[in-house]
Amino acid sequence: MKKKNLDDFAYESIIKLILENHFKPGDFLLETKLAATLEISRTPVRQALSQLVAEGFLDKKRKKGCLIPSPTPQDARHVFYAREHIEGLTAASSARYAADKDIEYLYDLIEKEKNVANPGTQEGTMEYLSINESFHLGIARFSRNKYLEQYCRHSFWRSHTYIIFFESDYIGLASGEQRIGQKQHVEIVKAIENRNEEKAGNLMRQHVQTTFEKLFVRV
Repeated sequence: MKKKNLDDFAYESIIKLILENHFKPGDFLLETKLAATLEISRTPVRQALSQLVAEGFLDKKRKKGCLIPSPTPQDARHVFYAREHIEGLTAASSARYAADKDIEYLYDLIEKEKNVANPGTQEGTMEYLSINESFHLGIARFSRNKYLEQYCRHSFWRSHTYIIFFESDYIGLASGEQRIGQKQHVEIVKAIENRNEEKAGNLMRQHVQTTFEKLFVRV
């Protein structure tokens, strides 16, 4: 595997390990252990960790490795505020640039959301979150703007760590909140399909606001 591919593999794999709850806020990520887990050398792992620190996803602690930051009320508000405005822009841009096949892909994801087995359980919630990630990052990709896509991916993943942290609370809300989320997803895709940039952006901002208000209002 080429070095660039190894760097990308390490970067994406570390984020996946975090989002799949193998690590939690407050945990240290060590090069040696990650390299062994991913069965690659330490060099791409070091590069991936440095990139995640530069992006604000991890904190660097001298001699101890990289730390997954613990959630704080202020950080949660900042993350979701950033998501709200960045994803509003990605949805508006997607309304202009998304191809018909892209819109079909988004509708297919909505159908998968509806068919998630055992909603309200841990397994069902994690499946829903995975589909939800594909939906949001898909819209970012269809914006055809690499900078918006990058910023959207970062803010989405960061907000996702909060959802994982409050997983027990989220599972309790899941079945009802998932239905609300699905309805909002349909409205967003319809606006994109109709090439209504302003409406798509406004609906996406409202959608992200709903996620924060329902799940994090207590912080």
